Amino acid sequence: MKETEKLEISIHGRGGMGVVTCAEIIAEAAYLSGNFADVHAYPSFGAERRGAPVQAYAKLSRTDTIWDRAQIENPNILIIFDETVLNQEITSSLRQGGIFIINSEKDPKFFVEKYKIGSESKIVIADISKLAIEKNLTIDGNPVINTPILGLLSKALPDLNLDNLKKVVIKRLGEKVGTLNYELIEKGYNLAKIL
Repeated sequence: MKETEKLEISIHGRGGMGVVTCAEIIAEAAYLSGNFADVHAYPSFGAERRGAPVQAYAKLSRTDTIWDRAQIENPNILIIFDETVLNQEITSSLRQGGIFIINSEKDPKFFVEKYKIGSESKIVIADISKLAIEKNLTIDGNPVINTPILGLLSKALPDLNLDNLKKVVIKRLGEKVGTLNYELIEKGYNLAKIL
């Protein structure tokens, strides 16, 4: 994806997966990078309950102040925590040449074929759920997705470098839990398959 002045990121998951926290970490790490003049992160809730589909947004501007907090209709970057929330409408919202990031064990070509993702878009994929379970990063037996998936985003968007992600995660979660989360961000970065 060529460098644009404003990046709009839409994150889709289910209640309790940390979608909102993920958007906040993205915004904070992007700001720390010094490459963005303004950043915003905010949620969009339907039914506010664990397991219900939820969305969160991050807007990153390289040059201007961000004034609007409207829902993002056509993101540059689409992040999917859970395949079960994905449908053609969500996939079709991705801008041409955008980045599609998904937590899945499937091959990237599966998503190209099933959801008609154009060849100009970049697909970044890794089985983050499996990684979190292997490393015992779970809450109530459910894998923690929201931090390890940031490794995939960092791989696709170098502005969001690993050092800044580490600072934000450790500041938010403390040294012990933050370090474990950051280790999984690095592993996600290294496992990411890109098409």
